[in-house]
Amino acid sequence: MKKILIPTDFSKNSENSIRYAIDLFKETPCHFFILYVNIEGSNVKNKPVYDFGTNVLVEIEPKAINQKLKDLEKFITSLSSKKEYHLFTTMREQGYFLKTIRKHIQEKEIDLIVMGTRGASELQEFFIGTRSGDVITKVECDVLVVPYNAKFKNFKQVVIPIDFEVDFEDATLRKIADNITSEKAQIKLLYVTKSQIPLFEEIELQQKQLVQRFSEKLPNPISFHRVVSKKIEDGIQIFAESMSADLIIMISKDYGLIQRLFLDTTVEEVSFNTSIPLLSLQG
Repeated sequence: MKKILIPTDFSKNSENSIRYAIDLFKETPCHFFILYVNIEGSNVKNKPVYDFGTNVLVEIEPKAINQKLKDLEKFITSLSSKKEYHLFTTMREQGYFLKTIRKHIQEKEIDLIVMGTRGASELQEFFIGTRSGDVITKVECDVLVVPYNAKFKNFKQVVIPIDFEVDFEDATLRKIADNITSEKAQIKLLYVTKSQIPLFEEIELQQKQLVQRFSEKLPNPISFHRVVSKKIEDGIQIFAESMSADLIIMISKDYGLIQRLFLDTTVEEVSFNTSIPLLSLQG
């Protein structure tokens, strides 16, 4: 049974991430852990439980929290059409967000964290926040980031930006297969370069070997694509949108590519606020 942790702040944004996860794994036996974290000693009222940039965690009266959790349970129950596949546990805890996340990952052997975001500027803050940014860069768990306006539909086009210095191990390829859920989804391996010149012979060989490796391990149609762009983030977004991509998958240990995609000062200009979710896998 797949174990999924979804932090909640009771907002429409977090509700959408729950809805997306349930729809994505509707045919997969899953135990969903819905977690509310209340930071000790905070006097802030009526703000999100976590804010991607500042990691503001709030204190709400215990009775109000209990009622919100009950309402959330009703909401979740109404969403799942495969109740025989899905088990739900709502949790509330007092402490620090990252420390609490790590504890539950270890105790419950979590396979995936699902978190929501509302757009480019917040997504940028997510990656550079002193605490929440650590969820991807330091916590040893796969993370699915769901944009606010994302609605799950069967994956048809999946884009995987590649860096030839990052190896795709068997375990990583199995994770890709487990999360895509559809054998009909077309996987686009994307290599972004800054020049029109032909690829070096060594890279062309690596390209062929990579496509062959994916084809041997996954039942999906695999293709390799090269995009010329002065900026990596521009090339990825333009290509993903041109393909009407349903998902972008990246390897978390490739910090360089993730940073260029999300930490560049032009990320807001690029307006990476589409409805394309991002799946970060531990490599």
